[in-house]
Amino acid sequence: MNIEIRPKNTLKEFLSNLHDKLEDILFFLIRKTPDKFMPSSIMSWFENYLDKRSKELQQEILRQQWRQVHLERAVKEIHTPQQGKKAQSED
Repeated sequence: MNIEIRPKNTLKEFLSNLHDKLEDILFFLIRKTPDKFMPSSIMSWFENYLDKRSKELQQEILRQQWRQVHLERAVKEIHTPQQGKKAQSED
């Protein structure tokens, strides 16, 4: 198992937060705009974008779940040998 601890990248974190906020603003504006003022090309783009974004988020959820499983397994492997050593030292 390969677990790597990296320092936080504050610029990447900032840009990600900025992208999320801009996305939220765009969705808010599109949602509040009446349908009769919204061109069909923008609506189809918006639907495609939402589909793409939801798939990306589902993939990210799966990656996070697998990462969590691997980390839990690593913690279990770390604690298992330590418990064996404690039992041997008590005997």
